[in-house]
Amino acid sequence: MDNLNLPEKCVLVIDDFANVRKSIKTQLQDLGVRQVVEAYDSTSASKALKDYQFDLILCDFNLGKGKDGSRLLEEWRLTNAIRQETIFVLITAETSRDMVVSAMEYQPDDYLAKPFSMDVFSNRIVRWFEKRNVFLPLLNSVEEGDWPIVTQQARLIMEQYPRHRAAAQRYYAQSLVKQGILTEAENFLRGLVDKRYLSWAQAEIHRIDMLQENYQVAEKGLKNVLIRDPNLTEAYDLLAEVLKKLNKTEDLQKWLEVAVNRAPKNIKRQETLAEVAQGNEDYYRSSVAYRDIMNMSSDTIHENVGVYQKYLNSLHQEEITTDSEQRKRDIHREMASASRRMTDRYQSDPSARLYAKAMALMEQENLRSTLHEKQLNKLLISALESIDRVNGETAIICTQVMYRAERLSEGDELVERFRSRFAEQPDILERLQALQAEPASQEKRQKATDLNLKGVECYKNKEFTESIVYFQEAMQLSPRHPGIILNFVQSHLVEMRTDKVNIQKVELCLEYLNRLVYLPEDHYQYERYRKLTKTLKKMKQGK
Repeated sequence: MDNLNLPEKCVLVIDDFANVRKSIKTQLQDLGVRQVVEAYDSTSASKALKDYQFDLILCDFNLGKGKDGSRLLEEWRLTNAIRQETIFVLITAETSRDMVVSAMEYQPDDYLAKPFSMDVFSNRIVRWFEKRNVFLPLLNSVEEGDWPIVTQQARLIMEQYPRHRAAAQRYYAQSLVKQGILTEAENFLRGLVDKRYLSWAQAEIHRIDMLQENYQVAEKGLKNVLIRDPNLTEAYDLLAEVLKKLNKTEDLQKWLEVAVNRAPKNIKRQETLAEVAQGNEDYYRSSVAYRDIMNMSSDTIHENVGVYQKYLNSLHQEEITTDSEQRKRDIHREMASASRRMTDRYQSDPSARLYAKAMALMEQENLRSTLHEKQLNKLLISALESIDRVNGETAIICTQVMYRAERLSEGDELVERFRSRFAEQPDILERLQALQAEPASQEKRQKATDLNLKGVECYKNKEFTESIVYFQEAMQLSPRHPGIILNFVQSHLVEMRTDKVNIQKVELCLEYLNRLVYLPEDHYQYERYRKLTKTLKKMKQGK
Protein backbone atom coordinates (compact mmCIF):
# COMPACT_ATOMS: atom_id res chain seq x y z
CA MET A 1 0.00 0.00 0.00
CA ASP A 2 3.03 2.28 0.42
CA ASN A 3 3.39 2.74 -3.35
CA LEU A 4 -0.12 4.26 -3.49
CA ASN A 5 1.15 7.34 -1.60
CA LEU A 6 -2.05 7.50 0.51
CA PRO A 7 -0.78 10.31 2.79
CA GLU A 8 -0.90 12.61 -0.24
CA LYS A 9 -4.44 11.64 -1.29
CA CYS A 10 -7.45 13.88 -0.72
CA VAL A 11 -10.72 12.04 0.00
CA LEU A 12 -14.30 13.31 0.21
CA VAL A 13 -16.77 11.39 2.40
CA ILE A 14 -20.46 12.17 1.73
CA ASP A 15 -23.07 10.81 4.14
CA ASP A 16 -26.05 12.40 5.87
CA PHE A 17 -25.17 10.73 9.19
CA ALA A 18 -22.30 12.29 11.14
CA ASN A 19 -21.40 9.04 12.94
CA VAL A 20 -21.01 7.21 9.60
CA ARG A 21 -18.78 9.98 8.24
CA LYS A 22 -16.68 9.84 11.38
CA SER A 23 -16.32 6.03 11.16
CA ILE A 24 -15.20 6.11 7.51
CA LYS A 25 -12.87 9.03 8.20
CA THR A 26 -11.24 7.09 11.05
CA GLN A 27 -10.71 4.07 8.81
CA LEU A 28 -9.13 6.26 6.12
CA GLN A 29 -6.82 7.89 8.65
CA ASP A 30 -5.82 4.47 9.99
CA LEU A 31 -4.80 3.58 6.41
CA GLY A 32 -2.61 6.68 6.24
CA VAL A 33 -4.86 9.22 4.48
CA ARG A 34 -4.21 12.65 5.98
CA GLN A 35 -6.72 14.86 4.18
CA VAL A 36 -10.37 13.78 4.57
CA VAL A 37 -13.18 16.25 3.85
CA GLU A 38 -16.74 15.60 5.03
CA ALA A 39 -20.05 16.56 3.37
CA TYR A 40 -23.56 15.75 4.54
CA ASP A 41 -25.64 16.40 1.40
CA SER A 42 -25.37 17.24 -2.31
CA THR A 43 -25.03 21.00 -1.68
CA SER A 44 -22.16 20.72 0.79
CA ALA A 45 -20.54 18.09 -1.45
CA SER A 46 -20.70 20.35 -4.52
CA LYS A 47 -19.18 23.19 -2.50
CA ALA A 48 -16.35 20.93 -1.34
CA LEU A 49 -15.74 19.91 -4.96
CA LYS A 50 -15.05 23.54 -5.83
CA ASP A 51 -12.60 23.96 -2.96
CA TYR A 52 -10.56 20.75 -3.32
CA GLN A 53 -9.28 18.35 -5.96
CA PHE A 54 -10.25 14.92 -4.73
CA ASP A 55 -8.54 11.65 -5.56
CA LEU A 56 -11.37 9.57 -4.08
CA ILE A 57 -15.04 10.29 -3.34
CA LEU A 58 -16.95 7.90 -1.06
CA CYS A 59 -20.63 8.75 -1.35
CA ASP A 60 -23.63 7.21 0.37
CA PHE A 61 -26.52 6.43 -1.96
CA ASN A 62 -29.21 7.87 0.32
CA LEU A 63 -28.44 11.47 1.26
CA GLY A 64 -31.79 12.38 2.80
CA LYS A 65 -33.71 15.20 1.11
CA GLY A 66 -32.58 16.34 -2.32
CA LYS A 67 -30.30 14.44 -4.69
CA ASP A 68 -29.19 10.92 -3.88
CA GLY A 69 -25.68 9.68 -4.55
CA SER A 70 -26.33 8.38 -8.06
CA ARG A 71 -28.07 11.61 -9.13
CA LEU A 72 -25.17 13.59 -7.73
CA LEU A 73 -22.72 11.48 -9.73
CA GLU A 74 -24.83 11.92 -12.88
CA GLU A 75 -24.83 15.71 -12.45
CA TRP A 76 -21.09 15.87 -11.85
CA ARG A 77 -20.41 13.72 -14.90
CA LEU A 78 -22.69 15.80 -17.15
CA THR A 79 -21.10 19.06 -16.02
CA ASN A 80 -17.53 17.65 -16.01
CA ALA A 81 -17.25 18.66 -12.36
CA ILE A 82 -15.01 15.70 -11.46
CA ARG A 83 -11.70 14.88 -13.11
CA GLN A 84 -10.79 11.59 -14.69
CA GLU A 85 -8.29 11.13 -11.85
CA THR A 86 -11.11 11.12 -9.30
CA ILE A 87 -12.49 7.75 -8.21
CA PHE A 88 -16.19 7.78 -7.28
CA VAL A 89 -17.54 4.96 -5.11
CA LEU A 90 -21.16 4.54 -3.97
CA ILE A 91 -21.61 3.18 -0.46
CA THR A 92 -24.98 2.00 0.78
CA ALA A 93 -26.77 -0.45 3.02
CA GLU A 94 -29.61 -0.74 0.49
CA THR A 95 -29.52 -3.92 -1.55
CA SER A 96 -32.85 -3.87 -3.42
CA ARG A 97 -32.54 -4.82 -7.08
CA ASP A 98 -33.93 -1.60 -8.54
CA MET A 99 -31.70 0.54 -6.33
CA VAL A 100 -28.54 -1.39 -7.21
CA VAL A 101 -29.30 -1.46 -10.95
CA SER A 102 -30.24 2.23 -10.96
CA ALA A 103 -27.12 3.18 -9.01
CA MET A 104 -24.79 1.27 -11.34
CA GLU A 105 -26.31 2.87 -14.46
CA TYR A 106 -24.36 6.05 -13.78
CA GLN A 107 -21.16 4.01 -13.74
CA PRO A 108 -19.52 4.71 -10.40
CA ASP A 109 -16.07 3.19 -10.21
CA ASP A 110 -17.32 0.72 -7.63
CA TYR A 111 -20.14 -0.10 -5.26
CA LEU A 112 -19.48 -0.90 -1.60
CA ALA A 113 -22.16 -2.44 0.62
CA LYS A 114 -22.38 -1.45 4.29
CA PRO A 115 -21.27 -2.59 6.75
CA PHE A 116 -17.72 -3.41 5.60
CA SER A 117 -14.65 -4.50 7.54
CA MET A 118 -11.30 -2.75 7.61
CA ASP A 119 -9.75 -5.57 5.59
CA VAL A 120 -12.37 -5.26 2.85
CA PHE A 121 -11.99 -1.47 2.81
CA SER A 122 -8.22 -1.68 2.66
CA ASN A 123 -8.23 -4.19 -0.19
CA ARG A 124 -10.76 -2.15 -2.17
CA ILE A 125 -8.74 1.06 -1.84
CA VAL A 126 -5.65 -0.70 -3.18
CA ARG A 127 -7.68 -2.06 -6.09
CA TRP A 128 -9.30 1.31 -6.87
CA PHE A 129 -6.06 3.27 -7.06
CA GLU A 130 -4.14 0.56 -8.91
CA LYS A 131 -6.86 0.33 -11.56
CA ARG A 132 -7.08 4.12 -11.92
CA ASN A 133 -3.33 4.39 -12.45
CA VAL A 134 -3.55 1.79 -15.23
CA PHE A 135 -6.61 3.26 -16.97
CA LEU A 136 -6.04 7.01 -16.53
CA PRO A 137 -4.35 7.63 -19.93
CA LEU A 138 -7.13 5.66 -21.65
CA LEU A 139 -9.88 7.55 -19.78
CA ASN A 140 -8.35 10.86 -20.83
CA SER A 141 -8.36 9.69 -24.46
CA VAL A 142 -12.03 8.65 -24.15
CA GLU A 143 -12.87 12.09 -22.79
CA GLU A 144 -11.11 13.68 -25.78
CA GLY A 145 -12.83 11.31 -28.20
CA ASP A 146 -9.50 10.11 -29.60
CA TRP A 147 -10.71 6.60 -30.44
CA PRO A 148 -7.63 5.38 -32.40
CA ILE A 149 -5.52 6.11 -29.31
CA VAL A 150 -8.11 4.40 -27.09
CA THR A 151 -7.76 1.29 -29.28
CA GLN A 152 -3.99 1.27 -28.79
CA GLN A 153 -4.19 1.90 -25.05
CA ALA A 154 -6.87 -0.76 -24.50
CA ARG A 155 -4.80 -3.32 -26.43
CA LEU A 156 -1.76 -2.45 -24.31
CA ILE A 157 -3.70 -2.95 -21.06
CA MET A 158 -5.04 -6.31 -22.30
CA GLU A 159 -1.49 -7.44 -23.02
CA GLN A 160 0.31 -6.07 -19.96
CA TYR A 161 -2.32 -6.21 -17.19
CA PRO A 162 -4.20 -9.54 -17.21
CA ARG A 163 -6.08 -8.52 -14.06
CA HIS A 164 -7.69 -5.62 -15.95
CA ARG A 165 -8.17 -7.40 -19.27
CA ALA A 166 -11.97 -7.69 -18.97
CA ALA A 167 -12.47 -3.95 -18.47
CA ALA A 168 -10.02 -3.11 -21.27
CA GLN A 169 -11.88 -5.41 -23.67
CA ARG A 170 -15.01 -3.28 -23.42
CA TYR A 171 -13.06 -0.11 -24.23
CA TYR A 172 -11.34 -1.87 -27.13
CA ALA A 173 -14.63 -2.99 -28.69
CA GLN A 174 -16.21 0.42 -28.08
CA SER A 175 -13.32 2.23 -29.75
CA LEU A 176 -13.56 0.06 -32.87
CA VAL A 177 -17.32 0.65 -33.16
CA LYS A 178 -16.83 4.40 -32.68
CA GLN A 179 -14.37 4.38 -35.59
CA GLY A 180 -16.74 2.38 -37.78
CA ILE A 181 -14.38 -0.60 -37.90
CA LEU A 182 -17.35 -2.90 -37.52
CA THR A 183 -16.06 -6.17 -38.99
CA GLU A 184 -12.98 -6.16 -36.75
CA ALA A 185 -15.13 -5.22 -33.75
CA GLU A 186 -17.58 -8.03 -34.46
CA ASN A 187 -14.83 -10.61 -34.91
CA PHE A 188 -13.27 -9.54 -31.62
CA LEU A 189 -16.58 -9.73 -29.76
CA ARG A 190 -17.50 -13.11 -31.25
CA GLY A 191 -14.11 -14.39 -30.16
CA LEU A 192 -14.95 -13.38 -26.60
CA VAL A 193 -18.43 -14.95 -26.48
CA ASP A 194 -17.18 -18.15 -28.13
CA LYS A 195 -14.95 -18.68 -25.09
CA ARG A 196 -17.47 -17.54 -22.47
CA TYR A 197 -20.89 -15.94 -22.70
CA LEU A 198 -20.66 -12.24 -21.87
CA SER A 199 -23.96 -10.37 -22.04
CA TRP A 200 -22.36 -6.99 -22.71
CA ALA A 201 -20.32 -8.42 -25.60
CA GLN A 202 -23.37 -10.11 -27.11
CA ALA A 203 -25.29 -6.84 -26.84
CA GLU A 204 -22.45 -5.04 -28.64
CA ILE A 205 -22.63 -7.60 -31.45
CA HIS A 206 -26.27 -6.64 -31.88
CA ARG A 207 -25.36 -2.95 -31.78
CA ILE A 208 -23.27 -3.70 -34.85
CA ASP A 209 -26.28 -5.50 -36.39
CA MET A 210 -28.29 -2.35 -35.81
CA LEU A 211 -25.63 -0.08 -37.32
CA GLN A 212 -25.61 -2.34 -40.37
CA GLU A 213 -29.42 -2.04 -40.53
CA ASN A 214 -29.98 -5.73 -39.74
CA TYR A 215 -32.81 -4.68 -37.46
CA GLN A 216 -34.69 -7.99 -37.24
CA VAL A 217 -31.50 -9.82 -36.28
CA ALA A 218 -30.67 -7.15 -33.70
CA GLU A 219 -34.20 -7.28 -32.26
CA LYS A 220 -34.20 -11.04 -31.79
CA GLY A 221 -30.66 -11.07 -30.42
CA LEU A 222 -31.18 -8.26 -27.89
CA LYS A 223 -34.37 -9.86 -26.58
CA ASN A 224 -32.40 -13.06 -25.98
CA VAL A 225 -29.67 -11.08 -24.20
CA LEU A 226 -32.26 -9.53 -21.88
CA ILE A 227 -33.82 -12.90 -21.12
CA ARG A 228 -30.41 -14.12 -19.94
CA ASP A 229 -29.39 -10.86 -18.24
CA PRO A 230 -32.44 -8.68 -17.42
CA ASN A 231 -30.27 -6.19 -15.51
CA LEU A 232 -28.21 -5.14 -18.55
CA THR A 233 -29.86 -1.73 -18.89
CA GLU A 234 -27.82 -0.67 -21.94
CA ALA A 235 -29.40 -3.55 -23.87
CA TYR A 236 -32.88 -2.12 -23.24
CA ASP A 237 -31.78 1.19 -24.77
CA LEU A 238 -30.32 -0.58 -27.79
CA LEU A 239 -33.49 -2.62 -28.22
CA ALA A 240 -35.54 0.57 -27.98
CA GLU A 241 -33.54 2.08 -30.86
CA VAL A 242 -34.10 -1.05 -32.96
CA LEU A 243 -37.85 -1.22 -32.25
CA LYS A 244 -38.15 2.46 -33.12
CA LYS A 245 -36.50 1.78 -36.47
CA LEU A 246 -38.94 -1.09 -37.05
CA ASN A 247 -41.87 1.13 -36.00
CA LYS A 248 -42.99 -1.49 -33.45
CA THR A 249 -44.32 1.09 -31.04
CA GLU A 250 -46.41 -1.20 -28.84
CA ASP A 251 -43.52 -3.62 -28.40
CA LEU A 252 -41.24 -0.64 -27.78
CA GLN A 253 -43.48 0.59 -24.97
CA LYS A 254 -43.62 -2.86 -23.40
CA TRP A 255 -39.83 -3.20 -23.26
CA LEU A 256 -39.36 0.34 -22.00
CA GLU A 257 -41.77 -0.45 -19.18
CA VAL A 258 -39.69 -3.50 -18.29
CA ALA A 259 -36.54 -1.34 -18.31
CA VAL A 260 -38.14 1.33 -16.14
CA ASN A 261 -39.29 -1.29 -13.64
CA ARG A 262 -35.72 -2.61 -13.47
CA ALA A 263 -34.07 0.78 -13.14
CA PRO A 264 -36.69 3.46 -12.37
CA LYS A 265 -34.30 6.37 -11.81
CA ASN A 266 -33.14 6.91 -15.40
CA ILE A 267 -34.91 10.14 -16.42
CA LYS A 268 -33.97 9.97 -20.10
CA ARG A 269 -35.49 6.49 -20.41
CA GLN A 270 -38.62 7.62 -18.56
CA GLU A 271 -38.95 10.50 -21.06
CA THR A 272 -38.70 8.06 -23.96
CA LEU A 273 -41.38 5.87 -22.38
CA ALA A 274 -43.67 8.88 -21.86
CA GLU A 275 -43.29 9.98 -25.50
CA VAL A 276 -43.84 6.47 -26.87
CA ALA A 277 -46.90 5.94 -24.66
CA GLN A 278 -48.34 9.23 -25.90
CA GLY A 279 -47.79 8.14 -29.50
CA ASN A 280 -49.62 4.91 -28.64
CA GLU A 281 -52.42 7.01 -27.10
CA ASP A 282 -51.79 5.35 -23.74
CA TYR A 283 -52.12 8.62 -21.88
CA TYR A 284 -52.38 7.02 -18.44
CA ARG A 285 -48.95 5.42 -18.81
CA SER A 286 -47.57 8.63 -20.23
CA SER A 287 -48.94 10.58 -17.26
CA VAL A 288 -47.36 8.15 -14.80
CA ALA A 289 -43.98 8.47 -16.52
CA TYR A 290 -44.11 12.28 -16.62
CA ARG A 291 -45.18 12.37 -12.95
CA ASP A 292 -42.15 10.24 -12.04
CA ILE A 293 -39.90 12.52 -14.09
CA MET A 294 -41.30 15.59 -12.35
CA ASN A 295 -40.67 14.08 -8.91
CA MET A 296 -37.22 12.69 -9.73
CA SER A 297 -35.99 15.88 -11.40
CA SER A 298 -36.79 18.07 -8.38
CA ASP A 299 -33.67 20.02 -7.33
CA THR A 300 -31.56 18.46 -10.10
CA ILE A 301 -30.17 19.74 -13.39
CA HIS A 302 -33.12 18.02 -15.09
CA GLU A 303 -35.72 20.24 -13.45
CA ASN A 304 -37.28 22.96 -15.61
CA VAL A 305 -40.72 24.40 -16.24
CA GLY A 306 -41.12 22.15 -19.30
CA VAL A 307 -41.08 19.04 -17.08
CA TYR A 308 -44.24 20.23 -15.33
CA GLN A 309 -45.86 21.31 -18.58
CA LYS A 310 -45.37 17.94 -20.26
CA TYR A 311 -46.95 16.25 -17.26
CA LEU A 312 -49.92 18.61 -17.41
CA ASN A 313 -50.24 18.09 -21.19
CA SER A 314 -50.40 14.36 -20.70
CA LEU A 315 -52.98 14.63 -17.92
CA HIS A 316 -55.11 16.86 -20.13
CA GLN A 317 -54.98 14.34 -22.99
CA GLU A 318 -55.82 11.55 -20.58
CA GLU A 319 -58.76 13.50 -19.19
CA ILE A 320 -60.21 13.91 -22.69
CA THR A 321 -59.92 10.22 -23.53
CA THR A 322 -60.70 8.41 -20.27
CA ASP A 323 -64.20 7.03 -19.63
CA SER A 324 -63.64 6.69 -15.89
CA GLU A 325 -65.32 9.43 -13.85
CA GLN A 326 -63.13 8.53 -10.87
CA ARG A 327 -60.01 8.95 -12.99
CA LYS A 328 -61.28 12.32 -14.25
CA ARG A 329 -61.63 13.49 -10.65
CA ASP A 330 -58.13 12.22 -9.85
CA ILE A 331 -56.76 14.00 -12.90
CA HIS A 332 -58.33 17.30 -11.81
CA ARG A 333 -56.61 16.99 -8.44
CA GLU A 334 -53.28 16.04 -10.01
CA MET A 335 -53.46 18.93 -12.48
CA ALA A 336 -54.29 21.44 -9.77
CA SER A 337 -51.42 20.17 -7.61
CA ALA A 338 -48.87 20.13 -10.46
CA SER A 339 -49.97 23.58 -11.66
CA ARG A 340 -49.57 25.07 -8.16
CA ARG A 341 -46.20 23.39 -7.78
CA MET A 342 -45.05 24.79 -11.12
CA THR A 343 -46.15 28.37 -10.45
CA ASP A 344 -44.73 28.29 -6.92
CA ARG A 345 -41.43 26.94 -8.18
CA TYR A 346 -41.21 29.38 -11.11
CA GLN A 347 -42.95 32.49 -9.80
CA SER A 348 -41.01 34.89 -12.01
CA ASP A 349 -41.15 32.76 -15.15
CA PRO A 350 -43.76 34.01 -17.66
CA SER A 351 -43.90 30.52 -19.20
CA ALA A 352 -45.20 29.06 -15.94
CA ARG A 353 -47.78 31.81 -15.33
CA LEU A 354 -49.10 31.90 -18.89
CA TYR A 355 -49.19 28.13 -19.19
CA ALA A 356 -51.22 27.79 -15.98
CA LYS A 357 -53.74 30.40 -17.18
CA ALA A 358 -54.03 28.78 -20.62
CA MET A 359 -54.47 25.30 -19.16
CA ALA A 360 -57.21 26.58 -16.85
CA LEU A 361 -59.03 27.88 -19.94
CA MET A 362 -58.49 24.63 -21.81
CA GLU A 363 -60.36 22.89 -19.00
CA GLN A 364 -63.47 24.99 -19.59
CA GLU A 365 -66.42 23.49 -21.47
CA ASN A 366 -67.31 26.22 -23.97
CA LEU A 367 -64.58 28.73 -24.70
CA ARG A 368 -66.74 30.52 -27.27
CA SER A 369 -69.02 31.72 -24.48
CA THR A 370 -68.87 35.44 -23.63
CA LEU A 371 -68.22 34.25 -20.08
CA HIS A 372 -64.57 33.60 -21.02
CA GLU A 373 -64.03 36.58 -23.34
CA LYS A 374 -62.26 38.73 -20.75
CA GLN A 375 -59.88 35.91 -19.74
CA LEU A 376 -59.14 35.12 -23.39
CA ASN A 377 -58.33 38.77 -24.10
CA LYS A 378 -55.98 38.91 -21.11
CA LEU A 379 -54.26 35.69 -22.19
CA LEU A 380 -53.77 36.99 -25.73
CA ILE A 381 -52.31 40.30 -24.53
CA SER A 382 -49.99 38.53 -22.08
CA ALA A 383 -48.86 36.06 -24.76
CA LEU A 384 -48.11 38.84 -27.26
CA GLU A 385 -46.20 40.81 -24.61
CA SER A 386 -44.15 37.72 -23.67
CA ILE A 387 -43.36 36.37 -27.17
CA ASP A 388 -39.59 36.40 -26.59
CA ARG A 389 -39.72 35.07 -23.02
CA VAL A 390 -41.90 31.96 -23.14
CA ASN A 391 -40.96 28.39 -24.01
CA GLY A 392 -42.40 26.20 -26.74
CA GLU A 393 -44.98 24.41 -24.60
CA THR A 394 -46.45 27.74 -23.50
CA ALA A 395 -46.53 28.99 -27.08
CA ILE A 396 -48.39 25.84 -28.15
CA ILE A 397 -51.07 25.96 -25.46
CA CYS A 398 -51.73 29.71 -25.79
CA THR A 399 -52.23 29.25 -29.53
CA GLN A 400 -54.34 26.15 -28.96
CA VAL A 401 -56.66 28.06 -26.62
CA MET A 402 -57.28 30.74 -29.26
CA TYR A 403 -58.14 28.18 -31.89
CA ARG A 404 -60.36 26.23 -29.52
CA ALA A 405 -62.25 29.44 -28.80
CA GLU A 406 -62.56 29.81 -32.61
CA ARG A 407 -60.64 33.07 -32.51
CA LEU A 408 -58.81 32.08 -35.67
CA SER A 409 -57.26 35.45 -36.53
CA GLU A 410 -55.76 35.77 -33.03
CA GLY A 411 -54.48 32.19 -33.27
CA ASP A 412 -52.91 32.97 -36.65
CA GLU A 413 -51.32 36.10 -35.21
CA LEU A 414 -49.73 34.09 -32.39
CA VAL A 415 -48.45 31.49 -34.84
CA GLU A 416 -46.88 34.19 -37.00
CA ARG A 417 -45.20 35.83 -34.02
CA PHE A 418 -44.01 32.53 -32.57
CA ARG A 419 -42.62 31.45 -35.95
CA SER A 420 -39.86 34.04 -35.55
CA ARG A 421 -39.35 33.23 -31.88
CA PHE A 422 -38.86 29.50 -32.53
CA ALA A 423 -37.19 29.68 -35.94
CA GLU A 424 -34.39 27.39 -34.68
CA GLN A 425 -36.76 24.83 -33.12
CA PRO A 426 -38.38 22.87 -35.98
CA ASP A 427 -40.36 20.59 -33.64
CA ILE A 428 -42.17 23.60 -32.13
CA LEU A 429 -42.77 25.12 -35.58
CA GLU A 430 -44.21 21.85 -36.80
CA ARG A 431 -46.63 21.67 -33.87
CA LEU A 432 -47.71 25.30 -34.34
CA GLN A 433 -48.23 24.65 -38.04
CA ALA A 434 -50.34 21.58 -37.25
CA LEU A 435 -52.50 23.61 -34.84
CA GLN A 436 -53.03 26.25 -37.48
CA ALA A 437 -54.03 23.65 -40.05
CA GLU A 438 -56.16 21.54 -37.70
CA PRO A 439 -57.57 23.55 -34.80
CA ALA A 440 -60.33 20.95 -34.38
CA SER A 441 -60.46 18.38 -31.58
CA GLN A 442 -58.36 15.24 -31.72
CA GLU A 443 -61.42 13.08 -32.37
CA LYS A 444 -62.51 15.26 -35.29
CA ARG A 445 -58.97 15.32 -36.69
CA GLN A 446 -58.88 11.53 -36.74
CA LYS A 447 -62.25 11.31 -38.50
CA ALA A 448 -61.10 13.94 -41.01
CA THR A 449 -57.92 11.96 -41.67
CA ASP A 450 -59.90 8.78 -42.32
CA LEU A 451 -62.25 10.59 -44.73
CA ASN A 452 -59.30 12.21 -46.50
CA LEU A 453 -57.67 8.79 -47.03
CA LYS A 454 -60.90 7.47 -48.54
CA GLY A 455 -61.04 10.49 -50.84
CA VAL A 456 -57.44 9.93 -51.95
CA GLU A 457 -58.25 6.30 -52.74
CA CYS A 458 -61.23 7.35 -54.89
CA TYR A 459 -59.06 9.95 -56.64
CA LYS A 460 -56.48 7.29 -57.51
CA ASN A 461 -59.30 5.19 -58.98
CA LYS A 462 -60.47 8.23 -61.02
CA GLU A 463 -63.71 8.35 -59.05
CA PHE A 464 -63.54 12.14 -58.79
CA THR A 465 -67.14 12.83 -57.80
CA GLU A 466 -66.91 10.36 -54.90
CA SER A 467 -63.53 11.78 -53.82
CA ILE A 468 -65.01 15.30 -53.69
CA VAL A 469 -67.74 14.08 -51.33
CA TYR A 470 -65.19 12.57 -48.94
CA PHE A 471 -62.95 15.65 -49.02
CA GLN A 472 -65.94 17.93 -48.36
CA GLU A 473 -66.99 15.85 -45.35
CA ALA A 474 -63.41 15.95 -44.09
CA MET A 475 -63.31 19.75 -44.41
CA GLN A 476 -66.42 20.06 -42.27
CA LEU A 477 -64.45 18.42 -39.46
CA SER A 478 -61.08 20.05 -40.14
CA PRO A 479 -61.89 23.22 -42.09
CA ARG A 480 -58.36 24.64 -42.54
CA HIS A 481 -56.26 21.57 -43.25
CA PRO A 482 -54.08 22.37 -46.31
CA GLY A 483 -53.88 18.81 -47.60
CA ILE A 484 -57.64 18.20 -47.47
CA ILE A 485 -58.53 21.57 -49.07
CA LEU A 486 -55.97 21.13 -51.85
CA ASN A 487 -57.18 17.56 -52.49
CA PHE A 488 -60.76 18.88 -52.75
CA VAL A 489 -59.72 21.61 -55.21
CA GLN A 490 -57.56 19.28 -57.29
CA SER A 491 -60.41 16.77 -57.63
CA HIS A 492 -62.69 19.54 -58.90
CA LEU A 493 -60.05 20.68 -61.41
CA VAL A 494 -59.57 17.19 -62.83
CA GLU A 495 -63.33 16.70 -62.99
CA MET A 496 -63.76 19.98 -64.88
CA ARG A 497 -61.06 19.01 -67.36
CA THR A 498 -63.04 15.90 -68.31
CA ASP A 499 -66.34 17.80 -68.45
CA LYS A 500 -66.33 21.58 -68.82
CA VAL A 501 -65.43 24.60 -66.72
CA ASN A 502 -68.06 25.49 -64.17
CA ILE A 503 -67.60 29.05 -62.90
CA GLN A 504 -69.58 28.35 -59.73
CA LYS A 505 -67.25 25.44 -58.91
CA VAL A 506 -64.23 27.61 -59.71
CA GLU A 507 -65.44 30.30 -57.30
CA LEU A 508 -66.19 27.66 -54.67
CA CYS A 509 -62.63 26.29 -54.97
CA LEU A 510 -61.15 29.80 -54.72
CA GLU A 511 -63.24 30.39 -51.62
CA TYR A 512 -61.81 27.27 -49.99
CA LEU A 513 -58.28 28.16 -51.08
CA ASN A 514 -58.74 31.52 -49.40
CA ARG A 515 -58.74 29.63 -46.08
CA LEU A 516 -55.06 28.92 -46.71
CA VAL A 517 -53.85 32.51 -46.91
CA TYR A 518 -52.05 31.86 -43.64
CA LEU A 519 -49.64 29.37 -45.27
CA PRO A 520 -46.03 30.59 -45.07
CA GLU A 521 -43.90 30.30 -48.20
CA ASP A 522 -41.70 27.64 -46.63
CA HIS A 523 -44.69 25.35 -45.92
CA TYR A 524 -44.41 22.07 -47.81
CA GLN A 525 -47.89 22.62 -49.35
CA TYR A 526 -47.32 26.26 -50.32
CA GLU A 527 -46.15 25.66 -53.89
CA ARG A 528 -49.12 23.37 -54.59
CA TYR A 529 -51.45 26.01 -53.11
CA ARG A 530 -49.89 28.73 -55.26
CA LYS A 531 -50.17 26.75 -58.51
CA LEU A 532 -53.78 25.70 -57.92
CA THR A 533 -54.75 29.28 -57.06
CA LYS A 534 -53.09 30.59 -60.21
CA THR A 535 -54.83 27.96 -62.37
CA LEU A 536 -58.28 28.73 -60.93
CA LYS A 537 -57.88 32.48 -61.33
CA LYS A 538 -57.03 31.97 -65.01
CA MET A 539 -60.09 29.75 -65.41
CA LYS A 540 -62.27 32.41 -63.79
CA GLN A 541 -60.93 35.01 -66.23
CA GLY A 542 -61.72 32.65 -69.12
CA LYS A 543 -58.11 32.19 -70.12
